[in-house]
Amino acid sequence: MPSALRAQASSSSSSPSPAPYSPPTSMSPSNPSLSPSVRSSSTVVQTSATRSRKQDPSSVSMTSSASPQPNPRASSRTTTEKEKPRLTEQEKKNNHIASEQKRRAAIREGFDRLTELVPGLEGQGRSEGVVLRKTVDFMQLKLKERRELMEEIEKRGGSPEDSLRR
Repeated sequence: MPSALRAQASSSSSSPSPAPYSPPTSMSPSNPSLSPSVRSSSTVVQTSATRSRKQDPSSVSMTSSASPQPNPRASSRTTTEKEKPRLTEQEKKNNHIASEQKRRAAIREGFDRLTELVPGLEGQGRSEGVVLRKTVDFMQLKLKERRELMEEIEKRGGSPEDSLRR
């Protein structure tokens, strides 16, 4: 025997390798010693969807040692079970409260920003009605000033760009 084969033989004898998996013969549908009724009943496999419910004949699938044939109805049920579980009423309530708090915080930040931009609002208590009224007044004033500037440009013979006329 060549030395390479001896080394391989000695290493395989020192650490036994696990035998490959082979299914028990009683579960194999190709076992000729079993009658057809025993063969079919021994290969019935329940899907995870039917374990928790009454057994539905359409969800039972036959398997073979070569390749399993998935039942389309059973696999669709299994897919829906793998989706997110439904929320409890308390989780829904908590999510709603969190969403509402986030919405209110965004509104509050918007009003705070307006108090920084609009003159006369800084340092006051933030009444939303007052903030909105003063913001509208400020914007109307700015639009009036803009129109006056456009008229002044035209009076002096200038022609403002069309993009500025809006």
